Amino acid sequence: MTTLAQIAQVIHGEVVGDGSVEITHGCEIAGGSPGGITFLANSRYADYLATSLASAVILDTETDNQGKSAIRVSNPSKGFADAMAYLYPQPTPPRGIHPTAVLGSAVIIGSEVSIGPYVVIDDGVTIGDGSVIGAHVTIGPETTMGSRVRLHPQVVLYGGGVRLGDEVVIYSGTVIGSDGFGYVTEDDVHYKIPHIGQVIIGNRVEIGANCTIDRGSIGDTIIGEGTKLDNLVHIAHNVTLGRGCLLAGGVGVAGSVVIGDYVTLAAQVGVVDHVTLGDRIVVAGKSAVRQSLEAGQVYAGDPAGLHPRWLRQRAIIKKLPELVRRIRSLERLTNPEKRGNSGGG
Repeated sequence: MTTLAQIAQVIHGEVVGDGSVEITHGCEIAGGSPGGITFLANSRYADYLATSLASAVILDTETDNQGKSAIRVSNPSKGFADAMAYLYPQPTPPRGIHPTAVLGSAVIIGSEVSIGPYVVIDDGVTIGDGSVIGAHVTIGPETTMGSRVRLHPQVVLYGGGVRLGDEVVIYSGTVIGSDGFGYVTEDDVHYKIPHIGQVIIGNRVEIGANCTIDRGSIGDTIIGEGTKLDNLVHIAHNVTLGRGCLLAGGVGVAGSVVIGDYVTLAAQVGVVDHVTLGDRIVVAGKSAVRQSLEAGQVYAGDPAGLHPRWLRQRAIIKKLPELVRRIRSLERLTNPEKRGNSGGG
């Protein structure tokens, strides 16, 4: 049995109310269910707390718990995430090498490694301690992986220069190290440019399902430490992506782009080649980045510009039909030749 007090100890919080209440699962604040623990991080949801059936709530140090057993922490969202990790521990696959796995020569495997069914590991691969390689993963020659890496089923790491740091997580269907989209055209024939660079992925990077990260053409493609990629993200050749970045689903980054630290690209943002994005930029969803952007700003639109300016432009666009009607009315009043034209729009 897990009690509220035990969870409070794990997430370094202070119990308010009955610390002995049993917690069996996490739940939403709206509705909830007995035995569940929820969280309140946004005041917009405070009204749900009084009627929630959850047995306990994680909230900040100031918000009224409305008589419900609670844990107070400085960051309720982080506290809830830590509580969920405690209540739902990730299963640990059996250590060792499955008999159906195929290993090349000069493969170095650390201690406490799990290699699943039908994994193919080519020559010269190094796998760090505590790593987990899921079923049907393919790891190309000379790939280097740090400690506690987790590759979910059907990940493909091309050979010849893929380097993963420690605690990297890659989800199913992702391909790392494929050639970039590089061709030279002569006499209407497209000739492939060989790609000889590497993909270097820093510590604690997480890459979602069905992503593609291309190897560099001459230099390297680099993903900085702590960066997180959602599903269906494409990173082209020779991109440098800084530390702690967040890229949402459907983002596409063209070749030779330099992205600073702690940049957020919302869903379906597109970035053209050879531009630079400064540190701590936020780009709103569906925006098109067509030029370099200065650090520390929020951008939106196509082409992406400063967000307040984009909002003003959108407001004007909504008024365009009415403005057109007014202009045509004025034209009819001032131009006798147009008075017989009723206009429209």
